[in-house]
Amino acid sequence: MKLLAFLFVISNFIALNFSFCQCFLATISNGMEIRTSTGNTELDKILHNQEVDLETFFGVNINLFFGIEQSRSGNAFFSPFCSSLYCNGQVVLGTYLMTELSRKSDSYTRLVAVFAHEFAHAMQHKYGWSGNSKWRELHADYLAGYYLGKNSSLNQSEVISTFNEFSSHGSFDFNNPDFHGTPEERGCAFLEGFKYARLGNTNVYNAYNSGKNYITANNPCNKYQPQRATPLDLLYLAGAAPEAAILIGGIAIIGSVILYSNDIYIRPTLSFGYYDKKNQIKYKNGFGWSYGLRKQFNRSALEYGINRINYKYENPLYTNNQQFTYFNLNYLHNINFNFVPSRIQSYAGLGMNIGRNSFGLSGVFGAYLPLIDRFNLDFRYELGNLTNQIHIGIIFKYQKEYLWNKRKQR
Repeated sequence: MKLLAFLFVISNFIALNFSFCQCFLATISNGMEIRTSTGNTELDKILHNQEVDLETFFGVNINLFFGIEQSRSGNAFFSPFCSSLYCNGQVVLGTYLMTELSRKSDSYTRLVAVFAHEFAHAMQHKYGWSGNSKWRELHADYLAGYYLGKNSSLNQSEVISTFNEFSSHGSFDFNNPDFHGTPEERGCAFLEGFKYARLGNTNVYNAYNSGKNYITANNPCNKYQPQRATPLDLLYLAGAAPEAAILIGGIAIIGSVILYSNDIYIRPTLSFGYYDKKNQIKYKNGFGWSYGLRKQFNRSALEYGINRINYKYENPLYTNNQQFTYFNLNYLHNINFNFVPSRIQSYAGLGMNIGRNSFGLSGVFGAYLPLIDRFNLDFRYELGNLTNQIHIGIIFKYQKEYLWNKRKQR
């Protein structure tokens, strides 16, 4: 109903050519003639109702005005100056801006998003934001996305339209002091705020801080995975010579693991999905490799290795190719079934998966089939909160007994 009302009154508003407005403030601010009414009571009512919702959501008190852009180019702005004691500033919506938005698809949703962007500036002012111009704008885009995510059930068309609206206000004028971000940065800031709203158990203050962290990371749509410090990085930061750390640490760790292990394995892996908890994204089927070492006991084995899976995530806004890598630790125990040929050794066990931002447990069930001396064919299924995978690969026994045992026999 709001959308229909907006389309109806704005069409009448355009036709009246703005000449009837009597509530006029004799000032021109930011290239606008400032007025207290659009001149259309129905439109005023819609916008003031939206104002109340935004004030409650962002925890601010705003004076709302309307302006006629002298440049005849759509504009809206926030100003920290206002006349009342408990006011946090004023928001001015341009009449040409509303006219431009009314001619686009999902026009009312676009208008609410722009409206929310200006109220986000009011929240920044209230809590003493000190970032640069670009950061303030992207942060306001993020909070506008958060507002829409929390307060509306947008369909796919409306999300795309609003994403495009923010992207259209980006530029590549990097040397301009009022540079607000590239099209990608602006659209992504809105989208990430919208996604954050869908996490649940968050409020606008959480989003305020989350938005600051997002925009200062300078990582549009979180498409680049942050680099984490490795143990060698930590040694270097502690003052150790990097060459010595690499040589001594690498030889000691890798050499010890190889020396105490019996087998090496490599398995092509088909994954039936992965849930990225950090970014709240469900990735569909993926393919990759699992490889590592095994310590063989009498009737059991301990595996430790790496699992790398490539996934592709697609939505109407962008395509994201993502590789997930995590460490596996599996304990497997042999089990015997009367109906299984003696040549095949069945097993079951538990697995632990440790990723960059995730931890999971899984159950493993599979079987070995001896091929030739030292080589076994390995087939298994693994299911857990991070994994739903089929593995088919090779296990190679590179040492049947330890080197020190061989020396004793000599």
